[in-house]
Amino acid sequence: MGADDENTLASDRTGPLAPLPDHRNAATPWWQELWRRHAHITTPLRQRGLECDIEFGLSAYIVRVSLPDDSYLIISPPQEPPSDRPPGSPEGWIATREHPDDQALFEVVYDSASSADPGAPQRPEARHGGSVQPLIETIDHRLAQLGLLPNPVASAGGRSALPATPTLHAPEVRTSPTPPAAPPSTSTATRSAL
Repeated sequence: MGADDENTLASDRTGPLAPLPDHRNAATPWWQELWRRHAHITTPLRQRGLECDIEFGLSAYIVRVSLPDDSYLIISPPQEPPSDRPPGSPEGWIATREHPDDQALFEVVYDSASSADPGAPQRPEARHGGSVQPLIETIDHRLAQLGLLPNPVASAGGRSALPATPTLHAPEVRTSPTPPAAPPSTSTATRSAL
């Protein structure tokens, strides 16, 4: 499917991605374009084993992420007022965790949107604006705390992508494949005599 073509290289480096959504819109060009514009969010989450979809929220497109406990994340730009920026590139991100059967479970996981209310305190994430890396790191950290991160991903430097704090789910350490066994070694003196 065209929506997943750009994610092929990422999946080759980190293992299989969570499956793509399976609905009638997934084959349409407009949905595939929205998927492409949000790949910088969906790909890292799918690398962690989380299924994602793109839906329309109140006034902008959102990423909906299914979690193992039947709750879900909604990752979106600010919905009110509507933004003039293109889908997938807002001035800030808001991530909330919700549950369809438990209305009391509502948690703001991340909010980098600047407040239009001059009296409202700014969240620390506001300095990151529309940057995705701090968003993904915060989601990693919170889901690991809750034990809801199916496949933690290590960063390129070999360190965990999670902050160095105790978590309920230990990060997975990915190593490169073991090279084939070398022939029995010969001492240096024997090799130089050959």
